[in-house]
Amino acid sequence: MRAGIANNKDLAAVRERIAEAKGLARQAGVRPAPTLGLNGATGKPLGTVGEEQYGGEYSQPIETFGKRGKRIRVAEFSVGLAEAELQGRTAELAYEIKAAYAQVIAERHKVKLLSDLIAFNQETLRLTEARVKEGDVAPLEAGLLKVEVSQAEVSRMSAQSRLTSAEFELRRLAGFSSGTLIPDAIFPAPTPLRLDELQQKALENRADLKTARLEEEQQAASVELAKANAKPDLTLSAGYTRQHSQFDGLFGLTSSGAPSPIRDQVDILSFGVSIPLRTSRSGVGNVQAATARTSGARLHQEYLEKTIPIEVESAYRRWRTASDSLQMLQSGVLSPSSANLSVIREAYKLGQLRLLDVLNEQRRLVDTQLAYIDAQADAARSRAEIERAVGGNLP
Repeated sequence: MRAGIANNKDLAAVRERIAEAKGLARQAGVRPAPTLGLNGATGKPLGTVGEEQYGGEYSQPIETFGKRGKRIRVAEFSVGLAEAELQGRTAELAYEIKAAYAQVIAERHKVKLLSDLIAFNQETLRLTEARVKEGDVAPLEAGLLKVEVSQAEVSRMSAQSRLTSAEFELRRLAGFSSGTLIPDAIFPAPTPLRLDELQQKALENRADLKTARLEEEQQAASVELAKANAKPDLTLSAGYTRQHSQFDGLFGLTSSGAPSPIRDQVDILSFGVSIPLRTSRSGVGNVQAATARTSGARLHQEYLEKTIPIEVESAYRRWRTASDSLQMLQSGVLSPSSANLSVIREAYKLGQLRLLDVLNEQRRLVDTQLAYIDAQADAARSRAEIERAVGGNLP
């Protein structure tokens, strides 16, 4: 599971969405940038000499009604949504890996069981053929054993094929290369679980429910942001202008009494405030859309709060059935079948039963052992399904 979570490219993409959401949340806090404007005017190109004007203006937009704080709040919810998505994808991948691993272990146990059976039957066939040569048993018994060996070999080949497919699937989920060895294990013994505790844990931990709750809160914050955006911002400005003018044909006298053209220089400092003229209907559509999204998120949350306990109970019932079946096979079928086969084999050695009786009982025991392995795998998968329904690993 650790390898699969670390290697899975889909989860890596979701982690990048978390980083993206954090970047957008940071960007949401950026204030509007000021504007600096420079301007100049001259009449020389048009033959108007002496008329020049130069200046500059600085303007700063001012967000009103808490727009920046509301925008940050909406963006921060996106981080939580991305994290909840990662949690949900991780839980789903963990379930798939556990289910695939249970299948691998089950097929390995079947291959070993059938291989041991083949080895035992081959040894019995060797001894039976020797007894046939001595005239102690009929050739029919050797023929029956050959058929039994062939049938077991066919079953083993089928189990080996399923094992190979299961190992490929597990390697794909875990991100392993084709040559990576998959460690072996035994099926864990069932541990007691309480339905009410599982349902409560699911309501606290499920990623999809967290997502629904966050979406409702985010959309509620979006309503407030839409209302704020419908109200006008302010733009404060300040400017400085220097204007030069020369009057043609008009002269004055300097301090020394010499004539000089009359010129005028004016320095002007200006201030201003601009406000967009918006009506009360400017943001009605955005508010209406955000309100509808809030209502939809709330309804989805209520739906999940009702269905999640049902999902947990369904998985719990399947796990209880699988665990009970496993226990029944172990205590009520497997152990008595093993004892019956031992008794029948002894009776055969004493000449009280036929070989066919031994083979029939042996087939029943093998079928029971295969069913027991399937029950173990089913119990492991159903427990993993409970963990998926709950939204986290169980102790």
